[in-house]
Amino acid sequence: MAASLIAAPFSTATAQADPAPAPEVKWGPCPATVDAPGAECGEVPVPMRYGDPKSPKISVGFVRVPAAQPAAKRGVLFANPGGPGGDAYTYVGSDSLGFTWPKEIRNEWDMVAVQPRGLQHSTPLVCEPAAPANQLDAMSSQLESTVNAGAVSRQMCQKEHPGLAESITTENNARDWETVRRALGYDTVSIMGLSYGTYLGSAYASMFPDHTDKVVLDSAMNPDQQWNKLMIEQEGGYERALHDYFDFVARNDATYHMGDTPLKAYQYWSAKVVQETGTNPTVVPPPARVGDLPPGLEFAGQAGADAMTATGKARVEADGIVSRMLKPGATQFNSQLLQQTKLIIPAPSDWDTLARMTNGTFKPKSTPSKPVVDELMGADKTRLNLLFIQICNENVTPADYSLIPRAIWTNNISQDVFAAAHTLIGSGLACNGAAPVAKPIPLNGGGLAARPLQINATGDPQTPYSGRGVIQKEMGTQLVTVHGPGHGHVARGNAAVDKIVIDYLRSGKVSQHDAPGYHAQQR
Repeated sequence: MAASLIAAPFSTATAQADPAPAPEVKWGPCPATVDAPGAECGEVPVPMRYGDPKSPKISVGFVRVPAAQPAAKRGVLFANPGGPGGDAYTYVGSDSLGFTWPKEIRNEWDMVAVQPRGLQHSTPLVCEPAAPANQLDAMSSQLESTVNAGAVSRQMCQKEHPGLAESITTENNARDWETVRRALGYDTVSIMGLSYGTYLGSAYASMFPDHTDKVVLDSAMNPDQQWNKLMIEQEGGYERALHDYFDFVARNDATYHMGDTPLKAYQYWSAKVVQETGTNPTVVPPPARVGDLPPGLEFAGQAGADAMTATGKARVEADGIVSRMLKPGATQFNSQLLQQTKLIIPAPSDWDTLARMTNGTFKPKSTPSKPVVDELMGADKTRLNLLFIQICNENVTPADYSLIPRAIWTNNISQDVFAAAHTLIGSGLACNGAAPVAKPIPLNGGGLAARPLQINATGDPQTPYSGRGVIQKEMGTQLVTVHGPGHGHVARGNAAVDKIVIDYLRSGKVSQHDAPGYHAQQR
C-alpha cells in the first residue's frame, strides 16, 4: 500500500511545468504566536499526492511578513526552520520567540514561511492509538509498539486523513512551496533554510531553478546521512555542545556562581535535576581538571584528573541506578531543567538564559499569554508526530542494530534525555515495520543564477561540520565557516554572520569565508 501513496518520481522536466490556474489563497487570522508588524496568514489547497488526478486535497498554511520599506524591496525570502517539523509561523512571524531578523532583511524582503503539511494550521497529522479492548490486547499492543514501532506510528496517523502520513516527504514539501509561490504571484523566490531546511531549500532550488534567486543554507545538513546515521552522530555532538556550555559557565563563574571548572558547573546543574526528579542526569560529564580533585589528592595532578574523566560516565550511571532504587518511579524525563538544557544548548546566544534558569536568577521580561502557550504546546505535539513519520519515510542510511540494547536501556531504564531519541532512531527501533517511501532528491545547483551561501559551524551538535561537503559539492555553494559552537546562526545574534548574509542577498557574492562564533564576539 505504501508504494501507491508516494509522490510521482522526481523529474526536473515535470517540476518546471507550471500547472494552471494558480490556486486561490484563503486568507485568515494568524496564530497567537505571530506578532511581526504587518504579518498576514493564509492557506492554499494542495494535492495530497502530486501527479495523481484522483488525489484528495489537503491544505498548507503560510505566514507572510511584507518588506517594511516597500520602496527598497529586493524580493521575497521563502524560509524553513528545519526539524523536520519546525514551526514556520514563529520562524519569520514572531519578533519575540527566538529569531531576531536583521532590519536590512525585514526592510528589503518579503518573508514567507510555508507550514509543512502535517503540522497545525496546515492539514495536521492526527495520531491516536487504538483503545485496547482488554488487558491482553493492551499487552499485545505494548509489545507491538516496541518491536514494530514504525508500522504502529503510521497506522496511528491514518484515521482522519488516510495516506497523509506517507505523503510527508521533502519532495512534497518542495512542491507545496511551489504551489504557494504561484498562489502568491511571485515569479522567483530566494530561500532561507535552517538545518533540515537546507535540504528542503536545496531540493526546491534543484527542482525549480527558474523560480529560484538566492539561496542561504544555514547549518547545512548532510542528506546522505538521513536519518539513522545523522541521529547517531548527533548524540556525540550534543555531548560536546553540553561541555562547551559548561566551559562557558565556568569561565563566567563570577556571574553565575555555579563552579569555576566545567565539571563543577555540571555537578551544580546535576544537583538541580536531582532536586526536581529524585534522580540524576546520566549524560557524560565534562573532562575533569586538576581543580576538580578532592582535597588531599591535588598531588595526583592531571593524571588524577584524567582518571576522574575516564570513570565519569560510569559514575553518573551508577548514581542513577542507586537513586532510582531509592526513589522508584524517578525519571530524568520529568526534569524541566534537563529538557530545557537539551533544547537550548544548540544556541549559544541563549546560554546566559540557561545558566540563570539553573542558578535561579533568571527573570523573564514578560509572561506569554495563554493563547501563545497553547499554540506552542500544540506545535510541539504535532512536531513530534511529524518528526518520526518523516524520518521513517525518508531513511537512506541503515540502522545500527548493535545499538538496540542501549536503546532499550536509555529509553526504558535510565531514560537519558541526551541519548533516548538518538539511540531509538539510530538503532532502527523507531522505524521497524515502516520502510522508506521516498527516494533522495538529486541536488544540483548548476541551474542557479547565483551560487548558494552555505554556513556551517565547527562545533555544531545537530549538523556536524564533518558533513558539510555533500551539499557544498552538489549545490556548488560558497561556504562560510563559523568557528565555534552553535546550530543556526542567521538572526541569532551573530552580527558577523548576519552581515555576510545581508551582503550575499544583495549581491549574490561572498567575500568573507570565516566568521567568529557568537561568544567570541561578546568578549
